[in-house]
Amino acid sequence: MTRYDFGAIAEVIDLDSREDVIVVTRDLSLSGCFVKTRTPFPAGTEVRVRITYAGSDFAATGSVTENITREGMGIEFAQVEPEDQAIIEDWLGVSALDGYDAAGASPGRAVRLRNRLSRQEHNRRVTSVDRRPNADGPRLVDNESAGSPRNLWNIRDDAGH
Repeated sequence: MTRYDFGAIAEVIDLDSREDVIVVTRDLSLSGCFVKTRTPFPAGTEVRVRITYAGSDFAATGSVTENITREGMGIEFAQVEPEDQAIIEDWLGVSALDGYDAAGASPGRAVRLRNRLSRQEHNRRVTSVDRRPNADGPRLVDNESAGSPRNLWNIRDDAGH
């Protein structure tokens, strides 16, 4: 997963001890972040992360990775609510359906995915679409592409696939 330099204030809470640290993020991706701290939690610690940036808050639960250094700790997101997913996608400039009318999304339809920050583009084929009545509109929930990673930006369905 591509990580981007991203400095923001974050609160990281150990879900077992309730100990918390206020830190600054060094980088961010859709699947995790690295935070600067001189007192990192041990690898495997289950945490809740809240990042504040440009007047918005993003929250996720996850765990501390093996990436622990003198500078800080890596955190892999395990659960991100749809509202928070939209916030992080906006921060990172990720466009899952760039130049495409999402209302016309249907399984089998080809789409071009583009990350606005990295300028990477990849062709994908929609395999399923969420059309729940309370959703803001149809959204790409799964994708496939021959000869490239199945899930370029960690787009997941409700079952976590």
